[in-house]
Amino acid sequence: MSTPRAGLPALLLNLLVLGLFGWAVQHYWGWGRLLTPWRELPAAILALAVCGLLASYGVRALRIYLAERDIPRGRWWACLRLILLNNALNLLLPARSGEASFPLLMSRWFGIDAARATGTLIWLRLLDLHVLATVGAACAAGGWVGRDHGWSKLAWAAAALAAAAPLLLFALRQPLATRLSGQQGRLAGLAGRALDGLPARGSGLALDLGLSWLSWGIKLTALGWVLSRLAQVRQSLGTLGAIGGDLSTVLPVHAPGGFGTYEAGVLALLAPGAKPSGALLAAAVNLHLLLLTTALLAGAAAWLASTARQHADVKL
Repeated sequence: MSTPRAGLPALLLNLLVLGLFGWAVQHYWGWGRLLTPWRELPAAILALAVCGLLASYGVRALRIYLAERDIPRGRWWACLRLILLNNALNLLLPARSGEASFPLLMSRWFGIDAARATGTLIWLRLLDLHVLATVGAACAAGGWVGRDHGWSKLAWAAAALAAAAPLLLFALRQPLATRLSGQQGRLAGLAGRALDGLPARGSGLALDLGLSWLSWGIKLTALGWVLSRLAQVRQSLGTLGAIGGDLSTVLPVHAPGGFGTYEAGVLALLAPGAKPSGALLAAAVNLHLLLLTTALLAGAAAWLASTARQHADVKL
């Protein structure tokens, strides 16, 4: 009984923040006015965006399926359910605490050691960060700080460094592993697990990179396209805003579903240094609602499918 009681204040605080967010939106803008842009967005665009998000989850499942050779062949659907559940929990829980579901489910469903699964997860998350940093820096260089500005050159340099980071890490894997072997501490432990999650061969690295770029390319194209239409901005800025929203999910504290912090992340890169207009804020909130609704419905479907499978296994 002590664990639920200990978590009750945090739960109440999260619900309070969520309630305040809903009240503030209604008081200053009104939910009806905020959701008006959806009436002007063609249904075909919305349907394609949702299909794009679901397709990106499918590619992520394929990435895990191919990265972990001990997963029994033919279990891609189980990997997809795992991805959908993990994604939904990450959106609902703060500080990426939903990531704990990944090694637990990998161990329960596939019999893979939790420590090994954690190393794989860290490596895949580093690849995700690599894609976001590369695309974000490239978008910033091309459409955010201006092509002739001095910051543009710095942004292009950051994009090149982010793009080369996985290759450098793979090339330096053995020296880094040797150096970390005698080190102690949480950071050294995480770095060691990340190195353990690296593929053993260059072909595996190429496959992980290709699937990571394909997954994020589909997702960011879909979200950036919708945001550019909602906010009436260029596609590059729409993509940059979508990246800002995704990066905000790594914050140690956020409201349930990321309400408030996700929008702040979108606006931080969509309109840096400027006071956001009501139209931009509405676009950020609506993009978040699209992402959250799709992820939670998909996660609920994955949970129901997993429950049904467990019941079927029990009957057998």
